[in-house]
Amino acid sequence: MKIDDKLSETFNTDPIPEVKQEIITKDGEVLKEPNQKIETDYDDSRDNLKQLLVQGQEALMHSLEVAKQSEHPRAFEVVGNLIKQLADVNQQLMDLHGQKQKLDEPKVKKNEKNVTNNSIFVGSTAELNKLINKMKE
Repeated sequence: MKIDDKLSETFNTDPIPEVKQEIITKDGEVLKEPNQKIETDYDDSRDNLKQLLVQGQEALMHSLEVAKQSEHPRAFEVVGNLIKQLADVNQQLMDLHGQKQKLDEPKVKKNEKNVTNNSIFVGSTAELNKLINKMKE
């Protein structure tokens, strides 16, 4: 029970409702809680990278057609550069997932409990026999 609730109960009054305040920047952006910011930024970055991949693939197809028709070495060099850039964007997308997973890991590890199911006895059979006999008594 919160202090406000206890005080309200003691003085027989209604608790004051919690007011959520929003901070609005000059640009009109509403600032959110840190976890929401991370989620929003992650979603925006992921969408942007996916959009870049789609547009890059379209540009690659068009450039490849131009290179085939012109048979000019510079055109094929441009196609090669586009392929490399698309591969880099793919890698950035995968890195983004890895970074997000690292941010989410501490939440998961806090809830885990270490449980030992198997125990190993290190010693001779004579010592084990003595231990079992002591446990029986």
